[in-house]
Amino acid sequence: MSPSEEVKPDTTTAVALLEQLANTDNLPADDVRGIISAATRLYAQACTQAGYELPPLAPDVATTDAMMLACALLRSQDLTPFDMAMWFSRGARHS
Repeated sequence: MSPSEEVKPDTTTAVALLEQLANTDNLPADDVRGIISAATRLYAQACTQAGYELPPLAPDVATTDAMMLACALLRSQDLTPFDMAMWFSRGARHS
């Protein structure tokens, strides 16, 4: 396959599968970690390509869910709220 024949990923199916997994009670922690890690790299790459911070979440994601992930991400990288404040000033606010 030549570069011009690159297959476009089926993101609609991927998102639907992830939504199904969100309602699964017995997903192993390592699987969740792999999904979040891949999504993190996907988001960072998309922002880099766009040249600005993209809105990361759909409007229907609960604030509690977003904060649970934000806190877990900080802890996973051994960061503090102070560290986050320094990075926070780098990004643009979404309207």
